[in-house]
Amino acid sequence: MDHTQQNRHDEGLLAAIAGVADAAAADVSADDLLHRLVEATVAHLDVDGAGVVAGVAGDLRLVHVSDDGTGAAETLQERLAEGPCHDAALFDVEVVVDDLHDPVQTAWPSYVDAALAAGWASVVAVPLQCAGRSWGVLDVYRRATGTWQQHELHWLRVLGHLAASYLALAADRDDARRARQALQHASTHDALTGLPNRVLIFDRLEHALSQARRRGRCVTVLFVDLDRFKAVNDTFGHAAGDRVLATVAAQLGAQLREGDTLGRLSGDEFVVVCDDLPADARERQRDVDALLARLRDALGRPVRLDDVDVVVSASTGVAHSSADSTAEDLLAAADAAMYRAKHPQRNQPTPGASLRDLERHLARALPEHRLRLHHQPITDATGAVRAVEALLRWEHPTRGLLPAGEFIDLAEHSGMVVAFGRWVAHEACAQLARWRARCGAGAPDTVYVNVSARELADPDLGRSLEAAAHRHGLTPADLGVEVLEESFTDPMVLPGLHDLQRRGHPLSIDDFGTGYSSLARLVDLPVRTVKVDKAIVRGITAAPGGDSRSRALLDAVLTVAAGLDVEVVAEGVESAAQAEVLLTAGCHHLQGFHCGRPVPADELEHRLGVAVTAGRTGAHPVRPG
Repeated sequence: MDHTQQNRHDEGLLAAIAGVADAAAADVSADDLLHRLVEATVAHLDVDGAGVVAGVAGDLRLVHVSDDGTGAAETLQERLAEGPCHDAALFDVEVVVDDLHDPVQTAWPSYVDAALAAGWASVVAVPLQCAGRSWGVLDVYRRATGTWQQHELHWLRVLGHLAASYLALAADRDDARRARQALQHASTHDALTGLPNRVLIFDRLEHALSQARRRGRCVTVLFVDLDRFKAVNDTFGHAAGDRVLATVAAQLGAQLREGDTLGRLSGDEFVVVCDDLPADARERQRDVDALLARLRDALGRPVRLDDVDVVVSASTGVAHSSADSTAEDLLAAADAAMYRAKHPQRNQPTPGASLRDLERHLARALPEHRLRLHHQPITDATGAVRAVEALLRWEHPTRGLLPAGEFIDLAEHSGMVVAFGRWVAHEACAQLARWRARCGAGAPDTVYVNVSARELADPDLGRSLEAAAHRHGLTPADLGVEVLEESFTDPMVLPGLHDLQRRGHPLSIDDFGTGYSSLARLVDLPVRTVKVDKAIVRGITAAPGGDSRSRALLDAVLTVAAGLDVEVVAEGVESAAQAEVLLTAGCHHLQGFHCGRPVPADELEHRLGVAVTAGRTGAHPVRPG
């Protein structure tokens, strides 16, 4: 090679390197960089064709070939997994073939036939290596046979190494880009369902409100809260609960209009943002009703967990935007509407208060020692107090003492009910122990605490109740548990009931005769006591001779209970006439204002002490009333 040819060769090499460098500087992908490598090689070096593959031996992928018939030979290498390219990658060496006609220089007959048919006579395969990794192989071809000179091979190695270095940089850049994208996605999406999270929901809601104001349209938010989802977690495990959430998310998302946003706010709470709805209330409601119907149908499809089909229901609140709505206002309004739908006629805040205010105060009830217990006696035929029901009260900072009916559903919805229940069990056991120490034989035999379906689904309930009794020197037989009859609509409560019964806690069904349980179901329930609902008690003495249906139901309950050795308590007893009728009919115990109102422990203790004194002096027991 003379001086002029050498200069031309060097200039070509520099131009090839510059082409690859320009591609790397342009922040192109790794595949695009390999495309540029092939184009620069053919354009500036003394070769007739080139091709490049990416990957390692055994898993090579053809990326690019020059437009000169190179494709046939390169494609065959990829398909047959043989040829100079595969050997270069497999043995980590460059493969040089001066003459493809010479069988001594080749060991790939199928490849050689294809290369010769395409007009190629010699080939060099240069591995692209950098940072201890093989990024692929560069193949260069000539149509004429002839020895590849050492300086040519040297510059091919230089070009290949440089390209591999740029590939490593491009790969690092791609990894960093993907990491940034993944981090950004994780900060705005829920990891389990892939749905927008609270951050992205608010962002899209604000954008939707802005657009709606400009266009004179409306935005509607649906707040969807799954019912009794904690019971699914407690019964089937959190992995199964995650599968339910992911399935529900997919089912709900498939029902939305194009442009609507479904997000997961937290836990079992989902939000749907319906953008660009009509301003006319009637038209808008028609669209929303259609969507709600589709969502209900979707939720009605069972989710398969192992060999069990679980049907998930939900409570949904709807809120529509106004001209000055903010994202926070609209979401809070939908949340409040959902809560009203889940708990109709319960836990309504006073005028000027909000559910969020009520929940915020309630969250401080335990740490600020604002929970109280009142106790209502359960008496026998003589009027003696045989048991008490511990009733939770909350000393609200501004509204005073509130009964459980005004806040317990909110506590259950927010998850606070479990902690409240444990506090009640501890305090009830402590008080019974004090009464026994101070009143002796006058103390009640049993103190009953109310337990919700959500608490019964907690696998730790039995252990916590047993521990509360033992801590105060009591046995599980001293601590009874009351469950509302309506709780039996939830199949998750039965395992909890059986666990409590095995531990020795007396079990009682409250409000019996008005809800789910039939008389026959008493056979399956591990209960010691049923409480006849106050509506039946009122019916017995509502008119002269009483209501025949109420009396028939009471007689049926008493008959079945006698056969099952279950005691019957009549609750809601408000008069001596009711007490006499109920005792004559065969009720074992009475509860109600006639027998004693719910009072703080010290007030009831005075009555228990008087009863003890009366017993010691031979006087008749004190009748309540």
